[in-house]
Amino acid sequence: MKTILKSACRLSMLTFVSLVLSFLGACSTSLKLPPKSKDMEKVYLLKYLTWGHHSLAFYRNGHLTEFTYGDWELFALNKRDSWTAFKNMTFFTPGALGRKSVALEAGDSICDKFKGCVQIVPFMAPKAKVSELWNRLQKLYEQNAQTEVYNENEEVFFVKYDRPYWGFHNCNHELADWLEEIGGEVSGKIFYNPRFIEGMSPRQAPITYFSKD
Repeated sequence: MKTILKSACRLSMLTFVSLVLSFLGACSTSLKLPPKSKDMEKVYLLKYLTWGHHSLAFYRNGHLTEFTYGDWELFALNKRDSWTAFKNMTFFTPGALGRKSVALEAGDSICDKFKGCVQIVPFMAPKAKVSELWNRLQKLYEQNAQTEVYNENEEVFFVKYDRPYWGFHNCNHELADWLEEIGGEVSGKIFYNPRFIEGMSPRQAPITYFSKD
């Protein structure tokens, strides 16, 4: 009897989540890029196949360094079963800050260097704001370096991050915060499978190969 009730409870919860996702999926995502200013720097927005996940990357000293956010169990420990996913989207759970840095030369295929990447779009943002965000994320990562783990499946290092993860503050919400920190404006669908690239204004062309221009 307990098993039946537990299964029914899970089914009801999954049905509710599915309805919420369907409702939120009807909205569109809008990303208004920072207005042009005198001193700007190129930033890279990466889109992944899994869950429509996105990340932000910065080019420094010959390396493209990606930062990403997620749940500690789902992202850092790679626990991708449906129960863990549901539980960690429903309740506050520990967050994870991911970092991956790869050397890039002009002409290199970028997505080949980031497993699961399906699209990458560069855009310009105020250099001062980009540097501020870069320095903050670097500092946060290094401060928690003792918790670092390597997700071999995703080929990304993660450390524990003090911003709790759940459905209404997931990887997409954190990325939206980062985009706004560098002068962007985000609105519309963020909760699940957002269309940050498709909703860019002005629209930016995706790239395949790295260029220092």
